[in-house]
Amino acid sequence: MPDVYVDKGGEKMGVSVAGEKRDGRDPASYAELMREARTKNPFAAFVVAPKHLSFETQEKEEKILLLLRRHPLTNVPWILVALVMVVVPLLLPYFSSLAFLPVRLVAVSVVAWYLLVFGFIFEQFLDWYFNVYVITDERIIDFDFYSLIYKRVSEAKIDKIEDVTFEMTGVVRSIFNFGTIFIQTAGESREFEFEDTPRPQKVVKFLNELILEEEREQVEGRVR
Repeated sequence: MPDVYVDKGGEKMGVSVAGEKRDGRDPASYAELMREARTKNPFAAFVVAPKHLSFETQEKEEKILLLLRRHPLTNVPWILVALVMVVVPLLLPYFSSLAFLPVRLVAVSVVAWYLLVFGFIFEQFLDWYFNVYVITDERIIDFDFYSLIYKRVSEAKIDKIEDVTFEMTGVVRSIFNFGTIFIQTAGESREFEFEDTPRPQKVVKFLNELILEEEREQVEGRVR
């Protein structure tokens, strides 16, 4: 798929043909999302045109346009649980019924407990950080991370997408602007769910622009 836009520095970034006008629109105004500043925060949940990022099945000319994670607010429940777990050993002196236990046993138990807490925090963070949704100029990819030794990757070509909708339920999601995106495809994985995605309206609009551009390419015989 050819480039959609050129950024202010003149670098080609997205998916249209520079120098052309389509439907009365200047290509510089096309793909509004792609004209946003690149996200430099490695822990961001909404990353536009990430640099120095690739994945195993990425094709040579394929560009990553958008990387999404669940909204950071979805981490609050397990963070609260972790805080409670951290505080628990500090309450032991207030339980006089445990005073008979040897000091060495208590110390070992506390160390083991904090190792458990660290493992819980590390696992929850990895689950959030590596469960990502990627949109390239050719396809959408859903990376499901289950553990360090097991993951599942589902993908579909842009031209296989049949319908894109989003759902934003509840006060919290409405206030903080995140929701679930449903992508219906004609492929083997018929429906993709991008859960708790930030700014779902922007993502849906962008996907529809990519679908439209793909259709134009097929009509004009520009399919890569």
